[in-house]
Amino acid sequence: MDNASQPASEIQLQHEAQSLLKLAETDRKSAELAFEKLGFDRQLETALALTGDELHEWLMLSHDLTELVRALPPEHLHHAVRLIGEEDALSLLQAASSEQMQQLTDIEWFTEGKLDHKKVRRWLELLMQLNEDECDQALQGLDVNALAHFLRNKVKPAIDRDNLLLALHLNQRYLFTPDDLETRDDLARRFMDFLYAVDRDLFGEMLGLLVGEEDEVVEADMQAGREDRLLQRGFPALAEAEFLLEMVNASAYGIVWPHAVLPSPLEGEATRSLQTQSAAKTPFLLSALAWGRASGALGERTEREFVKESAALANSLLLAHSKDSGKPENKTQSLLAVQVLSSIALEAVALGSLPSAVEKLKAMELRELFRLGWSLTREVARDAWLLAMDDRIGRAGLERNLKWLPDSVREAVLEAEDMMSWIKIASTASGDPVAKLLTWPRLCRLRHAVDTAQARLLAL
Repeated sequence: MDNASQPASEIQLQHEAQSLLKLAETDRKSAELAFEKLGFDRQLETALALTGDELHEWLMLSHDLTELVRALPPEHLHHAVRLIGEEDALSLLQAASSEQMQQLTDIEWFTEGKLDHKKVRRWLELLMQLNEDECDQALQGLDVNALAHFLRNKVKPAIDRDNLLLALHLNQRYLFTPDDLETRDDLARRFMDFLYAVDRDLFGEMLGLLVGEEDEVVEADMQAGREDRLLQRGFPALAEAEFLLEMVNASAYGIVWPHAVLPSPLEGEATRSLQTQSAAKTPFLLSALAWGRASGALGERTEREFVKESAALANSLLLAHSKDSGKPENKTQSLLAVQVLSSIALEAVALGSLPSAVEKLKAMELRELFRLGWSLTREVARDAWLLAMDDRIGRAGLERNLKWLPDSVREAVLEAEDMMSWIKIASTASGDPVAKLLTWPRLCRLRHAVDTAQARLLAL
């Protein structure tokens, strides 16, 4: 958030922390003594007003940051780890409670709701850098079903499975060691050895799931447990952020990509009535709100609600992409992205008509418009990226960087690929005289260019 929307007490805490951190650069000992004199409550209050590197440096002034770290709300700690980076935040992970660790991995191990094996591998490497006592605390917070699901295709029993199941049934899991398992995955081997050395109870539980439970059951338990924890134990905002970026079916809203290139701007009755033709420079959503207020079709309260919801969506967008919402430049970019993406959806469902758009605004939430606009843009950007990466281009001996396409088509496809980034989407509404605002007609033209390029490739 910007300074204007921050409580004065929070700004004061940030200024005091910055002064102490500046002192630490030249006189670390004096800064640490001053930090200790603040007392725990003031240290924690200040920590809650800081983010990213400043929070990390603040906590590192403590002789033992464990108590402070464990007093942080899980979402605050998670945001700090994301901004700092897992490797640089290892000291925070060492101090985290098992519950905080569980909540961190519930987010960090998953991509679009699915267990991301690359992310799990990176985190297991990090955990194995901790000493046994520290790691034992962290391991207590890991979802054993997620671990089992990750290891399922990497680890196999090296002994008779029936005897192993019988022993597990009789609760004799302590008889087994990593030598009773075989794997060709070096990380899996090192982790199983590490797990056995640190926590034999967890090793035995893991073995039971790997050998005695069906993979579908393990995965279902993993997903159900994670969803409950996200909603009930500290991550409602991030759960909402993940939800916002899920793709929706545009055809359910009656949206169909036109076969021909649309003119720009759309020549609807209401659009022609705009004397300044501002639709080419102003996001359609803002034009619709202004037209609705001027015509009396929308009340002031409705406009205020859209402004308020825009800010909430902008925060969610930053959270989903690990950006610091405390930086004004980030907040400005995310707000522009929300306006542009929502405008694309509104213009598509209203067919460019301002009266129709106002009626849609009465029936649809801004969050719904944002998800629809994100999905439409993402679809075009994804197809452009897949085209650029298509193996058939190399096999056909065509030039790199799509230079085999006509210049106008190539430029449009490259523009479409750029729309994979929400920051690039935001930049189209930056006010720069040379910036071309991303609108529904423009997105349709990019879609048409991608389709034309795909047809050319198929014809080769």
